Amino acid sequence: MNRLGDVVSRSVYGTAGYIADRRDVEALERSIVHNLPILHRFRRVVVATNFGGKDTAELMRANTQLWRRYFPECVILDSSFNRGHSIGTSDLDNMLFDYCKGNGIGWLCKSANDVYLDEEMLHIPIEPASFYFLNALSYSAIRQNEFDIAPFTTDFFFPQTTFYLIDVGATDFLIDTQLLDRSWTIVNRIHEYNGRIWEHIPGWSCEQLLRICVERNNLTRFHLMTDEQWRDVVHRVIDERIEDCSFKGLSINGICHDPESVN
Repeated sequence: MNRLGDVVSRSVYGTAGYIADRRDVEALERSIVHNLPILHRFRRVVVATNFGGKDTAELMRANTQLWRRYFPECVILDSSFNRGHSIGTSDLDNMLFDYCKGNGIGWLCKSANDVYLDEEMLHIPIEPASFYFLNALSYSAIRQNEFDIAPFTTDFFFPQTTFYLIDVGATDFLIDTQLLDRSWTIVNRIHEYNGRIWEHIPGWSCEQLLRICVERNNLTRFHLMTDEQWRDVVHRVIDERIEDCSFKGLSINGICHDPESVN
């Protein structure tokens, strides 16, 4: 049986993140150290980052020095302008994908600076596919459906953007840059914009944009959870009223987004 580690061995690890101050650099180092045994399984590490605060140049230097302390040959992609949580995050994801596309890299494992990975992840049983993912789901979505979970457990596809593996060669592009530019124009016209783009542009979400990419390219897909595991997650979302659809703090088969958020 094939394991996810088989795909990892031929993939580039691309991580995206936002750094606002030195505390973010310190948090990043904790995740790097934790992930080292897994990151060394990848062909290369590529880092896409945007920045906040007043000392952007210093933070850029600190970020580069940190990554190259552990991975001297890693590729550093710094965003010259941060367009916020949703659009800016998509900009970084595009940077990672476009780097792979432009350099003939076949597979990208797209991750995030606050994703923690353990050995268990490498042993997830898989079937051949062009896209490996974890579904995303929030309590609000289930509540809006009057707690009928059937649509969320049968052929449900709403992929998280914090961790997935994608066949770059089978994909034309990741996220429409013109759509991102139009979205940026719209939110800049909003007085005291709160950063929650989905409240102003109905249906806008990073997960939806990733789903559009997969469906546009007819990528075969494989969920990195069994049906039983996914049903357990759905019930946990209901029981604990989890709104963050990336399931922060919840470890799933050795993949955990922001475990520090539970503290």
